Amino acid sequence: MKRTTLKSLIKENFVKLEFNSHKNHNPKCDILSGYLDDDTFITYGIYVKGPQVGKEFMEYYTGANYAVGSKKKSHSRLFYSDKIPSKYKSQWEELKKIYNSKYKGK
Repeated sequence: MKRTTLKSLIKENFVKLEFNSHKNHNPKCDILSGYLDDDTFITYGIYVKGPQVGKEFMEYYTGANYAVGSKKKSHSRLFYSDKIPSKYKSQWEELKKIYNSKYKGK
């Protein structure tokens, strides 16, 4: 059985990752962004403070408002963990694994 490393998860699924901690971004959430290409990214987000602690979500962003130089029309959407589109579910789960192993509690 092939051993999956954190580095291989990133390389197989994402162009790049970007972590925004509740300490320096949104004071209630940790958010890990995974870029699917130069124009589009999804996030794994989790509330770490406030009344929704532990609630997970995914955000989808594409287009010029979110990616400099993009030619795509801008679009964004928020999905809670029970409503994530099947097209992105496995990549969202990978972001969750990466968050839990590398960023949780930081």
